[in-house]
Amino acid sequence: MSEENVSDVSLKGSASNSNETTFDNSQWETSAQQTLSVLVPTYMDDPTPLISSLASCENIERTEFILFDDGGKVPEKIKAARELAAQQHFPIRIVCSHKNLGRSGARNRLLHHARNEWVLMLDADMLPDDPEFLSNYLAEIERHSAPKLVVGGFSLKQASLEKEFSLHRWQAEQSECVPANVRSMEPGRYVFTSNVMAHKDLFEEIPFDESFQGWGWEDVDWGLRIAKAYPIIHLDNTATHLGLDTDEDLMRKYGGSGANFTKAVGKHPEELQSTSLFKAATALSPLPLKPAFKGISKFIISSTFLPTSFRGRALKLWRALVYAEALHD
Repeated sequence: MSEENVSDVSLKGSASNSNETTFDNSQWETSAQQTLSVLVPTYMDDPTPLISSLASCENIERTEFILFDDGGKVPEKIKAARELAAQQHFPIRIVCSHKNLGRSGARNRLLHHARNEWVLMLDADMLPDDPEFLSNYLAEIERHSAPKLVVGGFSLKQASLEKEFSLHRWQAEQSECVPANVRSMEPGRYVFTSNVMAHKDLFEEIPFDESFQGWGWEDVDWGLRIAKAYPIIHLDNTATHLGLDTDEDLMRKYGGSGANFTKAVGKHPEELQSTSLFKAATALSPLPLKPAFKGISKFIISSTFLPTSFRGRALKLWRALVYAEALHD
């Protein structure tokens, strides 16, 4: 990739921002209008497997790919992504933010770079499960072109089977790898932004709430707000979540998401107060000695010699105790 493709303020129109550096491959300026913009935020993940996987998908020529590095300070991974982008036959833009904007801010910023009416949001640690992955989304656009949200869902088909990720695998299989017919029963609640497509007007009218800090619940909030204004279509067009967490990392994410959970419940009481998680947290809120119960649960979670399902139930209890404290505060 030549230096002419690198600029601090090379963006056009609303995309221009002096807090970013952009890298365009040779196809970016010469490409005709595509149908779909694939938008990928990243912080510490390696996006090259996703780029390679998309390159082998049908109808890749009808898409552009935009990667937003949210101040992740992993130059070796971005360098590898730039080198791979230079070899591709579809337009790619890589944006490096000079500061961290957070999960919501990064996604909102990506929209300013998209040049097409339809955008597909993917996380950098996702991998399409089928060569027809893009074709399936494009067919949904052609089927009904009015603004809507289309949720493809995700799987663990290509994820690691290493024992250190067994707890996260169990948790994801229980609550996140949900088929479209089940997700469709509560369409707003099952919006996982790791694999969703929508008309750009929808994203611009209902942006992600940047007041959510850290990990968790900003996508649930977004999905529930969209459900009140636009149709949500659920498909079985999955991508694998490669980024399984160790027990420690999973607990760190859950442990820091209590404030976001409380915020989401406050914004959507009717939808979220009926969930089993809220009911459990509410029931546990008056419980004395909650720190002691959290300690016991944490011990069980960390005891890898125990059955994964037993540890998983302890994780659910520990999470409910964390949220009980957050609701009480």
